[in-house]
Amino acid sequence: MPSRNDLGEYGLKKLKKEYSNELLDDLMVDLQFLIDFGYYDSLFKVYADWKEPVPLLSDISTKIAEKNNFLVFAYETLRNIPVKFLSDLIDYDTFSFFFPFLEWVYSMYLERQLGPEDVERLFSSGVGEKIALNLLNFDKIDKTPEVTPEFFQKLQKLKWENRKTKKIYTELDKIMTFFVFKHYRITECSFDIRQARVILFLAGCSAIKEEKWKIDESDVFTAYKTFFKIIRTDISKLIDGTNSKQRVSHGYLVCDKCNGYYRLKEGESPDDFSKCQCGGELRYVKSLDNG
Repeated sequence: MPSRNDLGEYGLKKLKKEYSNELLDDLMVDLQFLIDFGYYDSLFKVYADWKEPVPLLSDISTKIAEKNNFLVFAYETLRNIPVKFLSDLIDYDTFSFFFPFLEWVYSMYLERQLGPEDVERLFSSGVGEKIALNLLNFDKIDKTPEVTPEFFQKLQKLKWENRKTKKIYTELDKIMTFFVFKHYRITECSFDIRQARVILFLAGCSAIKEEKWKIDESDVFTAYKTFFKIIRTDISKLIDGTNSKQRVSHGYLVCDKCNGYYRLKEGESPDDFSKCQCGGELRYVKSLDNG
């Protein structure tokens, strides 16, 4: 009986007959990096053990949301139609999975459950706006970009460019689950549904950024690449505004291009190093067998 990994490889091989091998290979390198160095295991554990830091219908939740124009405009602009009547590709329900995903990533890097004050910092930091409007360059933006109702009006009108574009989005989602999960139980399934919605939202953001009215293949690839980058980026630094270097006495820097690694010495910080000798980006991991 074929393993889930075998099924993933088979699906990927079929996909390469219709789409760019180079783009798919690049995407799979990113995914494999997250799997090999335990990022996905860590994120999924956060999700599986998640305790809602702020009750959704509480006064605290309302006060936090009212201070964030990004949330206010999304709520006021995007329709939320019952599924059987759904006509919009991206509605408020799709958008609503974006910030919870950021909460999981934030919690993963803080290595603890979030509290109400953490959620407030996340929403007020502008990291959501930076991601939505700048995608792969979200970590290079200092000032929070301004989001207007027009952004969500455009988002609501988006459609798929064609069936082929929609197919690569759905097929990539299937392939990801084969590689990421050894099994596919209820918890894994619910996690997958949520991440698929986040990726769809990011694909829509990509189309709007490029001033298009339809989501095409390039938007799908950009969305997946951005999603993977968010997971491997310590967004706690973007949220908490930490400018001082974090000194550590353990851990490794791993190159996402050549997969080479460097063990940090006593007193060294990941911030002391910029790029690998091969030119690749360096990522900090606690252990080479993390997971």
